[in-house]
Amino acid sequence: MKALELIEKGEEMHGRAYIKSDRDEVSSIIKKLKENGFDHFVMLSCIDWIDENEFELVYHLWSYEYKEHVMVSVRLPRDSPSIGSMHGLFPQIETYEREVHEMYGVDFEGNSRLTPFLLDGWRDIPPMRKDFDSKKFAEDVFDNIPEIKEEEDEGI
Repeated sequence: MKALELIEKGEEMHGRAYIKSDRDEVSSIIKKLKENGFDHFVMLSCIDWIDENEFELVYHLWSYEYKEHVMVSVRLPRDSPSIGSMHGLFPQIETYEREVHEMYGVDFEGNSRLTPFLLDGWRDIPPMRKDFDSKKFAEDVFDNIPEIKEEEDEGI
């Protein structure tokens, strides 16, 4: 696979190139891939490995030239998840970073638009974290809504 040749590490997984990186090298790996034909940013995903006290960010890139999908993975500590923004390489990544920031609490240094995206006025921990108690949240929010009693329909 071309991505594995370029970066000189990683493995093929389910027909895709999978490259594990460190926080300090992820930007240079993505830059090198972009400069060598992997110029379509597909998406950014986040996995919460609560038992390992880490988040895993996975950057998905595509090359039309090589017809190849590459995933670049980096793990961050859950207690201070922070990484540089890739906005300078792929401007559209700003929206994905906003979503991951809002849903998991990952900080993307250099992204000035980490403002509420979907959860305006949210006051709890980010809801996609595995330590978010959705049952307690639902009880706190919905058990306090007063019941609406409907009047009997008297007909027309």
